[in-house]
Amino acid sequence: MAVPVVMPQLGESVVEGTITRWHVKPGDTIAKDQILVTVSTDKADTDVPSPVGGRVVALLAAEQAVVPVNVPIAEIDTAASAAQPAAAAPGPREAA
Repeated sequence: MAVPVVMPQLGESVVEGTITRWHVKPGDTIAKDQILVTVSTDKADTDVPSPVGGRVVALLAAEQAVVPVNVPIAEIDTAASAAQPAAAAPGPREAA
């Protein structure tokens, strides 16, 4: 099941944040509470942890994008549990 991850409200008066750095890419496996993204607001830069473990399905906002609070920024498939053994990323396939 894909779980949407929304831009968190990082302060009482904060209404948006800027995605400054993704720490994962689609296809990566992430554990709950592992750093997912760094967000900048007018008040501070904050590392945002993943709310769930699983496989990153999609990043819905580009780096440097300004995103309103509560708008989805990523999707994580919880069926692909982060508890599975980590496998090495496959290399480029050879041409047949």
